[in-house]
Amino acid sequence: MKTLAQLATLTGGKVKGDGELSISGFCSLEHPRPGHISYMEKLKDASSLSDTNIAALITTESLAGHFTNVLIHPNPRLAFISVMEEFIGPQAEAQGFIHPRAVVEEGAEVHPTARISACAVISPGVRIGARTFIGAGVYVGKDAVLGEDCFIHANVSIYSRSQLGNRVEIHAGTTIGSAGFGYLPTSEGHRRFPQVGDVIIEDDVDIGANCCIDRAALDSTVIHSGTKIDNLVQIAHGVSIGTNTVIAAQTGISGGTSIGKWCVIGGQAGFQGHITVGDQSIVAAQSGVFNSLEYKSKVSGYPAKPHGQSLKVLALTFKLPQLVEKVKSMEIDLDLLSGELKSLRKRGAGPVATGEATPEGMAGLAEKVRGIEMDLELIRSELHSLRSDNGDPPTEGSA
Repeated sequence: MKTLAQLATLTGGKVKGDGELSISGFCSLEHPRPGHISYMEKLKDASSLSDTNIAALITTESLAGHFTNVLIHPNPRLAFISVMEEFIGPQAEAQGFIHPRAVVEEGAEVHPTARISACAVISPGVRIGARTFIGAGVYVGKDAVLGEDCFIHANVSIYSRSQLGNRVEIHAGTTIGSAGFGYLPTSEGHRRFPQVGDVIIEDDVDIGANCCIDRAALDSTVIHSGTKIDNLVQIAHGVSIGTNTVIAAQTGISGGTSIGKWCVIGGQAGFQGHITVGDQSIVAAQSGVFNSLEYKSKVSGYPAKPHGQSLKVLALTFKLPQLVEKVKSMEIDLDLLSGELKSLRKRGAGPVATGEATPEGMAGLAEKVRGIEMDLELIRSELHSLRSDNGDPPTEGSA
């Protein structure tokens, strides 16, 4: 239980209303609870709230006047995170415990304040820092290093010689340091290129569930400090991820690629190997990145293009069915007119001139045919441009 004034001190905010009001926990705006606190960034988000179904709100100065008990803060969401952490407390139980069913092999160094759960395997030469938590079924390979205050959830595999900094959190099922996908084609098949490098994960990195981060072939795969990685992400051998980059689920990054600092990568994005993505770039979900990107690039689509260009191509793509139908209709008209023109020319060149195929009439018809041909050429050119912008290969005989 905390008072509103205590939470204001914790977050660096100020109180409007009853500072001695008791707060028993936190809740969402969608499901308010008596005695609890939530946060609000827009007034429309709080249409169903009242002083009877929620104790207090964290919000900005400009919105504070609408409610009785308020913790005023310039960044309500940030303040709410601090409140949540205060109520949640430490993730792990009391430290300094090795479960009887854990296997800590000879030569491993486990700090006295670390906690090792049941069925974990700690190999020779491993070093585990202070207050680090190792969940059930975790495997830590030979000579791996884990820093202080790490939290390794159940069934994570950390291969030999992997290096983790301080405050690293890895969720269930993730594998760190498995062999990179490196093979040399020969006449006898694919020969494995030995993957003898390692993985370095710096301080304050979060890695979601069921991710795979491969060790480098010769050097290091590096995840720099502050990076946050969602579930189901594949990071290949020799990749470097810059500080404070965020990567959404199901992204795949091929070997040797370097991602800059403070980048934002949407879900299911794919990256060609051995390219560079500049700092502060934004890659939209499902983008296919085949070439290096400059500083502060913003791309989307497959293949990835500047976001504005992708939106234009998408808008024009919706017009393609109408354009194709228009071309077909004009081609039918052109065939009919061409046939009529040939017939008139043939009759005009015969031994008996009937006067029906006059030079003026034939010239007018020919001009009409040329006009349709020019219209068709313009439409074909537009279709070709659309295909080129969209990255589609030209097709033989296509418009």
